[in-house]
Order: sequence, then structure tokens, then C-alpha cells
Amino acid sequence: MKAKSITTVVLLAFVGVSVVCLIIQESTSKRVVQSESGQMGVARPESKTPSDVEPTLIEPDQQTGHKLIAYYFHRTQRCRKCLTIEAYAEEALKEAFPHALETGELEWRAVNVEEPAHEHFVEDYQITSGALVLVDTQNGEQKEWRNLDRVWELVGEELEFKTYVEAEALAFLEEDL
Repeated sequence: MKAKSITTVVLLAFVGVSVVCLIIQESTSKRVVQSESGQMGVARPESKTPSDVEPTLIEPDQQTGHKLIAYYFHRTQRCRKCLTIEAYAEEALKEAFPHALETGELEWRAVNVEEPAHEHFVEDYQITSGALVLVDTQNGEQKEWRNLDRVWELVGEELEFKTYVEAEALAFLEEDL
């Protein structure tokens, strides 16, 4: 009987310590912030994720008139998977296409669709959750777009994820070469 009681106490202590560790881990990875409008949201850690880039008018490449815009659409409150998708996508594009990013032929934009100026993107690209969308433009006009919906199933496989994003972006970039 004594061994059973000791085992119970040890297991309960283990569960308690595990819960405390999880709470500490979650509280250090997120900060609750209040926006100017008074809404509460979760701010993402500055050091682990790319910064939001404010969308601008499409400025076609000077030589070809071609530009590929990689949008990562997200909401204010985001889960770990959403943050990982954004980070992997940006890394994949920066690693595979540094010259295209430098020349402006490829552009990365992280956009919060809950901000009033960006709400139209939800309908424009039929977004239901966080989404990576490639938009191909020619002379400032949208030619084609594709929602890379497989990012959700590949988020646990960094290499496959990045290969998928690179291949999809390359297909657009090669069209106009």
C-alpha cells in the first residue's frame, strides 16, 4: 500500500511540474498587447519571426514589367504553426532567390488581414486562415495568383516545406524569363 501512495504522489508531482513548465514556456513566447482600438491580441516575438511589411502599390520590375509578390496573410492572434509558416516561407524565398528579392522581381509581404486597410485580401484571395499566396503581376496588373495551401500539411517538415515554396515561386519566376 505504501508503494502505491508514493507512486501516486510522484506522478502527481510530475504532472504538476509539467503543467507549470508549459505555462512558463507559453507565457515567455507570447506577449499580450492592446492596440490603439482597445482590442487585445498576441504580439509575436521580435527575434523569431519576420516583420510585417506594409503593402504598397505594385511597382513592376524596370526591365521586364514582371513582379512576383509572396504574401503571407495572417490574423492578429496567431498560433505557433502560423508563425512557423511565415518564418519558413520567408527563409525559403530569401535563401533561394536573393537576387530576385534584391532587384524587386520578387517581393515578400506579411500582411495582417484584420487591419481595416487589408480586409479586402480575405475576399480577393478566398482566405479562410493564415495563407501563403503568390501573386504574379505584369506591368502592374495581376496576371495570376496561387494559394500555397500545402504549407499547412508540410509545416512539420521544414525541408519539404521550403522545397515546395521554392518550386512554386520558381514556376512563376521562370514564366517570364
